[in-house]
Formats: sequence, structure tokens, C-alpha cells
Amino acid sequence: MIYFLGTPGKTLVATDSVKSEIPNGQQSYVAAQNGNDVTLTIDVNVQSIAEKYLAQAVTDNKADGGNVIIMNPSNGDVLAMATYPDYNLNEPYTINTAELKEKWDTLSSEEKSSELYNMWNNPAVQSTYEPGSTFKIITAAAGLEEGIITPDNHSDFYCSGSENISGVEMRCWKYYDPHGSQSLKEALANSCNPAFIQLGQKIGARTLYKYYRGFGLFNTTNSYFYGESNSVFFDENNINEFNLATMSFGQRFTITPIQLITAISSIANEGVLVEPRIVKEIKNTDTGAVTTIEPKTVRQVVSKETAETLMEMLEYVVNEGTGKYAKISGYSIGGKTGTSEPLSGNEDEGYVASFIAMSPTVNTQVVVLVTIYDPKGDSHQGSQVAGPVVKQILSEVLPYLGVASENTSDSSSTTSNNSSLLPDVRNKTIEEAKALLKDSGFNVKITGDEDEATTLIVDQVPKPGVTLLEDSTIYLYTSNNNVRSTTTVPDLRGMSVAQVINSIQASNLNVIMDGSGTVVSQDIASRKRS
Repeated sequence: MIYFLGTPGKTLVATDSVKSEIPNGQQSYVAAQNGNDVTLTIDVNVQSIAEKYLAQAVTDNKADGGNVIIMNPSNGDVLAMATYPDYNLNEPYTINTAELKEKWDTLSSEEKSSELYNMWNNPAVQSTYEPGSTFKIITAAAGLEEGIITPDNHSDFYCSGSENISGVEMRCWKYYDPHGSQSLKEALANSCNPAFIQLGQKIGARTLYKYYRGFGLFNTTNSYFYGESNSVFFDENNINEFNLATMSFGQRFTITPIQLITAISSIANEGVLVEPRIVKEIKNTDTGAVTTIEPKTVRQVVSKETAETLMEMLEYVVNEGTGKYAKISGYSIGGKTGTSEPLSGNEDEGYVASFIAMSPTVNTQVVVLVTIYDPKGDSHQGSQVAGPVVKQILSEVLPYLGVASENTSDSSSTTSNNSSLLPDVRNKTIEEAKALLKDSGFNVKITGDEDEATTLIVDQVPKPGVTLLEDSTIYLYTSNNNVRSTTTVPDLRGMSVAQVINSIQASNLNVIMDGSGTVVSQDIASRKRS
């Protein structure tokens, strides 16, 4: 619950030219007004999960910032809306980044004001961006609903590595190893730009704009989102071949994250578009009267059959395609990656990496959109940057919301039958250590680019001799690369064995379990660990 500030009372009096009160002059009293109590749809626990993993992702990827929105698609409730870097609402003039603090004293008053407004900005609703390949869901929905395309015809599209549009070569990310013949389902899983250029040409600009309008992409979503921005699309009457090609795969126009997740949530809601809801109730503190803000259905955008087909295709994207980094054992997840490149001449703006996911794929409970701005780590791809964040978030949010895992075996034998003794690989070469650990059923993580045949391992985490679940991750260190990182230990209490495994693996941690049923205690508390 949040509170709207009231208005203090005041007395109005008559004054003379020097602002002195006129004796026996007219006076009037304006009574104070109490504020209202406002109950939001935000779930504090879901919000904290989103904030935790968003901050970690922005830091790990050396990004400029990011945001996360988590929505219930059936009623539009926004369960979480997180931005990083954030700021303390109680101290709004306290600078929130080291870079800004360093240059603050050199700025003019106008520049300081501009920086403060940027800090207060909520990019989830106030900033537009190019959605990239997440938008291919909209193009696919239009093609399916119009009957122009079916999901599984392998000869519908052909990727030679690029498409020549108006003299411009538009490349697939697999330019040097093209996808060849593909169905729509395969093209979506492969995130193939040439295939979606071809699909856009089949649909046509006028029909695409009909669906953009239907999905609500030309309007702001909710009057309760303060300062919400609107999308910027090409003029419908002046769309050329190049415009049609780029918008078919989500570039050269801009929308807000809240517009995108609202549109995609309609696919998870059997084709029904619902207005996003952030305010649930408003209570008059004087009278006690409560005004409930009911969920608002906007329209049926595509048929239930089209929506179900798309959900099956999006699950295939996660299971077999570019969305594999968001896959969680025991849960059905559909999703789509997005990587949008900056315009020529604006390369300093960097890439935007994103991932939108929905789970479960039948009777969907949550839709999650993760957007990371200008990641500068090992990758700028939405699959590798934003996909793991979605996995981390859903690994905790789904159990918290009571969504049952399909992994129902919670017996103590489950852990003993799938566990191995961790060998000692210290003083072995990287090559030898990797082979030994993989043969034992473990994953290996080591940074750097050293000669694997000659460089020796000086340390490993965890230490040898412990019994770990198979697929646990073992961190290896050399004398030249011995820097340890930190991660957050999740709260596992109340989770089942399957849920613990999902949550721990999403956090890149390892676990030793004793007993069966649900977790009643954990040796390492929920906190940061190196």
C-alpha cells in the first residue's frame, strides 16, 4: 500500500502593498484535506526478486542500466516493475551512480537538473527503445491469424544468410552458416531476420498496422503510469520496402517496455488484450470508502487458436532454439530473445539485449520482460545477457506463486542417485581438469583464454571431496586468473527438492541436500556469497 499526501490547511488574509495584514480585513479558511490510501498490484516479494537479479545482471554485464516488468496476463496486474540504477525515493536528490557523482561539481545548474530528471525517469514506461526480435512474436501472430502462414511447412522460408532490400544487405546473425529452408516455427526458434522479412512482405504494411493497432501499440497503456511515453512508428501512408523489412523483425521504430509486455501478454491470455493495472484500490481516509480499479479487457486481438499455436511455438524457442538460456527443469516456458542494434551514427548508444518469457505455457501465470541497455560484457545478445536473468527470476517467482513443478519426485533417493563425489583437479592442466569433471557429471566454469594443455589449476570451488548433485557447476582458477565473484544465495525455505534445484542452478550455485519433502532450514542464509 502507498499513501497520497494530503493538503495542509491555510488561512487567507487581506494584505496591503507591503504585504502587511490589513486590520479587520476579510479572512477565509481553507480546510486541510487528508490523503488517500492507494493499494498497488505490486507484490513486494516478486518486486524484490526482480530488483535483485536486475542489479546483478546490469553489474555483471557492465551495462548502462535495465528494467524488468512482471505481469499477470489474465488481469493485467503488474506484479513487479524494477529499474536499475534506481534511487531512494526518500532522498531524491542523492546521486545514484559513481560516474555522476564524480562529474557532478563540474556540471551547470541546467545540466544538473537534466541529470536529476534522467535519474528519476522510469524507462519501463517513460523511455522508448527498439524491441528487436521479441517483436517477431507480433509479426508471427499477424501471419497466423490472417491465414497467410502455417507453423510447420519447412519450405515456407529460405535463409541464404541475408536479404537485399532496396540495395541494402540485411544480414542474418548466421550470415556465414545460413539456416536454409525453414518453417515459421523454426524461423522463430532460430530468430532468423531474412525469414521474417519474407513474412512481412507476404503480410504487407497495411495488414501489419492493423495488428499493431489491435495490440494497442499506437496508444499509451494506462493513465496511472505517470509520464508514460508513446511509441514512434513510421507514417502508415509512407512505408517503403526498407521500412517494411526492418519493422518485420522489430527495428527502426520504438515502443516502451510496458507497451511490449502488454501486447505479448495478450498472446498468453488466449488472444485477449487486457489493460495493465498498477493501482488496485483507492481508499478515502475520511469516509473509509474504497474505490476498486477493476481489470479492464480491451479487445480480442487474435483468436484463441492462434494464441495457443504461438504459445507452442514460443515453448519450442526455449526448448530447442535461441531461448534455451531461460529453460527451467520442471516448468513449461515460452519466450523470445531480442537484440537490437543502434542506428548508424549512434553507435555509442550500444545494443539493447532483451528477453520476454511466459510461464506456464498453458494457463499462464506470469509474463516477464527483461531489458538490458548497452551491455559491455562477453556478449550483447539477448539470449545470453537477458535469458539467464529470466531464468533466475522465474526460478524463484514460480515457486513463490505456487506454480507446481512437473518434477514431482521429492524422495531422498533422488539426490543420492544423481550425485557424485567431487574429484581433486588442482595441479592438473585445464584440459585434464575439464575432462575429469565432465566425466564425473559436473559443469565447468573458468574465465580467461589460457593454454588449456599447459596451464595448471591452482584452486577449485567447491573444494574436493564433497558429494554434489550432477550438473553442479565447478569453478576453476589459475595463477593468472584467481579473481572471485559474488552472487546472491536465494531463500530456499519452503521449497521442494525440484524447486531448490531450479533456484540453485539459476543462481549458478551448488547444493547438498539432506532429507526429503520441503526445505525447513539452510546452512547458508539468503545473502551475498563469494
